[in-house]
Amino acid sequence: MVGAVGAYCFYPHVQTRIDIWLDPWGDPNGKAYQLVQSLFALGSGHVLGTGLTYGFPDFIPEVHTDFIFAAIGEEMGLMGSAAVLFIYLIIIYRGFRTALTAATTFQALTAAGLSIFLALQVILIVGGVTNLLPLTGITLPLISYGGSSMVSNFILLGILAAISEARQINAH
Repeated sequence: MVGAVGAYCFYPHVQTRIDIWLDPWGDPNGKAYQLVQSLFALGSGHVLGTGLTYGFPDFIPEVHTDFIFAAIGEEMGLMGSAAVLFIYLIIIYRGFRTALTAATTFQALTAAGLSIFLALQVILIVGGVTNLLPLTGITLPLISYGGSSMVSNFILLGILAAISEARQINAH
């Protein structure tokens, strides 16, 4: 908490993000424009969405990075958004299952830590896009545009796969 308060006091961009999170309608055409458009996009998607390529994700600046989940929600609706979150849930579950059955303690801790890291990324970006949490500027794993993010998430999945494979080899 002390670090969060310090960041709010000493870094103007953190203060802006917190202020936008607390009241996006205070400046809907200025600094909160991206978040407000995200909320409109999610709302216009309804249950089944507008259909692929029938939405208007271009209204959200930088939709391909931080706000790709809003475009998914608009074009695929609640059902498509839930499906994407369910796929993440399966990946995270498999990561924790790998941790529970790992051959060594180090492998178990590594798999659990990587699974938590992936889960936190998803929680932070979906929470930011839906205005449940302040925006962080990270990308949605394996979906958002961003070269280093994509590479690091593939490395994360590769390590989890290697730990899972090591468990199978040691079992035989």
